Amino acid sequence: MRRAFGLILLALGVFAVAGAVLLPTYVYPKLAKVPLDQDSTSVLEGTASKVLAVTDDGSGPVSNIRENAKLTAVAHVQANFAAPEMQEDTDYAVWLLAVQVTDDADGTVLSASKRQVCFDRRTGEGYEPRGTTDPKCDAGSSYVTELKDKADKDGQKPPETNVEKAQPGLNFKFPFGTEQKDYKVYDDNTGAAVTARYTGTETVNGIETYKFVQDIPDTKLDSKKVPGSLVGSDQSTVDADLYYRGVNTMWVEPVTGIQVKQQQQQHQELRVGTSGSSTVVFDGTLAYNGKTISQMVDQVNANKGRLEFLSSTGPLWLGIGGGVLIIVAIVLLARRRPAEPPAPPQRRHRVPVGADR
Repeated sequence: MRRAFGLILLALGVFAVAGAVLLPTYVYPKLAKVPLDQDSTSVLEGTASKVLAVTDDGSGPVSNIRENAKLTAVAHVQANFAAPEMQEDTDYAVWLLAVQVTDDADGTVLSASKRQVCFDRRTGEGYEPRGTTDPKCDAGSSYVTELKDKADKDGQKPPETNVEKAQPGLNFKFPFGTEQKDYKVYDDNTGAAVTARYTGTETVNGIETYKFVQDIPDTKLDSKKVPGSLVGSDQSTVDADLYYRGVNTMWVEPVTGIQVKQQQQQHQELRVGTSGSSTVVFDGTLAYNGKTISQMVDQVNANKGRLEFLSSTGPLWLGIGGGVLIIVAIVLLARRRPAEPPAPPQRRHRVPVGADR
């Protein structure tokens, strides 16, 4: 009986130790991926000391600088299942991001952008095509939508063009198991991956987060013709360069890689020639509103425990439990059964002589 019980404990111990090895090395990598199906909206709110607004008074577009405006930015992320990469067993996903910024005072659309990116479902890294020998993502699956300056006809919206563009760096989220180190994060305005420095930990709505700060230096974004009145010129139109700088701050829950909170400080100005004169066309700060932060916290609470069990707590307890069971089993199997007491000597019975006669 003892031997049978010891063998059962040994089998359970081996099974538990195997589970401790397989959970973080096999099960966790299979499950620690963002879902393919994505349809979410986040909202950022804030103010701008100056912002360029282009409106139509009926006679054509009119540009003017608004001051101390309250703004709302709505970012909508949606999966594109028409992309060839969107297969159930794939490690890559294709999501479309559309952002629109409006003035709360009258609903005027101040800016709008759209881009699609093929990225790694585990790390959040935007994929950079490396030729036909590495076709994880189709080149056409990552693009930026550009809007022409003028419509083909009066009264119409300027046409859009999707320009194929790799978007390296982190997109949408940080990696599962985010570390206390610097990361390259894709910046929409410059179209490049810019370092986000790890600066410490902070608690947001009861969630411990890692704080990352991304400083974007003064960068030329574009050269375009603008109304002369916008930059203090008597000419009807002038050539101007658009420059941008900013600071993006991200508070990331490290187990899930979810950005619980986000803040964007941006400054854009038009510069004409070499005179050094400039016109500020945007200077403001936007951040996740309370509802969006609560949504992010809910996502963390729904996924963090499961991921921690697969990557750390589960393997730890299975390893400890399995080790204890194996030790107990070995002890039981190694112990000798106590020797049985010797049988008492049998007494010989004498048979009387002649008793069988």
